[in-house]
Amino acid sequence: MVTGESAGRSRKSVWFDICHTPQYNFYKNFIIRLAEEGHIVYLTVLDRGKMPLIVRKELAAYPAIKIYVIGRHRLAKWSAIVDANLIRIVKLFLWSLDKRIDIAYSNAFLSSVIGRVRGFHSYTFDDDPQTFDFRPKIWFSKISHYCLYELPPGYVLSSQVKVLPALKEWAYLAPNVFTPDRIFLDKYKLHPKEYFFVREVSVGTVNYTGQHAGAVMGIASKIPHGRKVLLSLEDKSMKEMYPEDWILLEEPVEGIHSLIYYSCALISSGDSMAREAALLGVPSYYLGIRYDMPANRAASRLGILHNRKSMDFEEWIGRFKAKQDYAGEQERARDTINHLFIDVNEYMYSFVDELDNRKSNNGFHS
Repeated sequence: MVTGESAGRSRKSVWFDICHTPQYNFYKNFIIRLAEEGHIVYLTVLDRGKMPLIVRKELAAYPAIKIYVIGRHRLAKWSAIVDANLIRIVKLFLWSLDKRIDIAYSNAFLSSVIGRVRGFHSYTFDDDPQTFDFRPKIWFSKISHYCLYELPPGYVLSSQVKVLPALKEWAYLAPNVFTPDRIFLDKYKLHPKEYFFVREVSVGTVNYTGQHAGAVMGIASKIPHGRKVLLSLEDKSMKEMYPEDWILLEEPVEGIHSLIYYSCALISSGDSMAREAALLGVPSYYLGIRYDMPANRAASRLGILHNRKSMDFEEWIGRFKAKQDYAGEQERARDTINHLFIDVNEYMYSFVDELDNRKSNNGFHS
């Protein structure tokens, strides 16, 4: 579908390089909009977990989106460096040689290196300034963005990066792009606010250096007896280590954010899903160690997110021994956030608009 707004614009070739499922969620609505407007979309996906399966299933209805699985990540730190970066950048460069690319987007820096060599602009978006690729993103991308809402007091970043007044999860959880649907609860025979949503990540990646495995296993016995639990487990080989009455989710999970929205609370050893819950107005507890990451601090302040520093887990879980409904409070929290954050999807789209403006200024006509 080509909208009236896009009529008369030239057809662009837009490249997205995606290395992790939360990154795909971040760009998904933007990707679909471009495809519906008739642009060519190249999507290079790292072979990590079930991400290629999820991407192919969710975007199957859009033939304008060309999906390529390039490189792999074996959920080990050495693989993150060697397979997912050193080997992959060579593969990506070779893949790109016969493609016309007008603009690129990624959370990683590889597309920016290739863009600098080949002569197209690449924009990066991230929420963790403490990763190893902080400097390469500044060096090679047109603009290096960080979705942090605001910097904590005393926290200083390079003047060469742009801090956006939003968290990246808002790109797919804002009210204008996400509406929860109870129908997704039927598959698991669940009712709103009667169950916990639990997420256990694999710590075999660079992002989780220093974090011990099995954080959720350590608190499993403290979840109130008789309460249902949905378990999202990144490493499925560990499923026997968790209570047998927990409901194991199999990826791709349909309506995962509706499942989070209607849970009574979320517990996660990874910070991405903990932030998602907070922005959905769901009480959440983060079991990981990156308490002071600016995006996590912002989610704590804006949402209902706790960690081991802010509140003891036993005190927090004690609040949920009795079932409660807080739908009004939940929507008020989301409305407040919606008035504070920018529309990230519109912001990203503005760079595609600029391509037409640059051509017009240079005397080109499409």
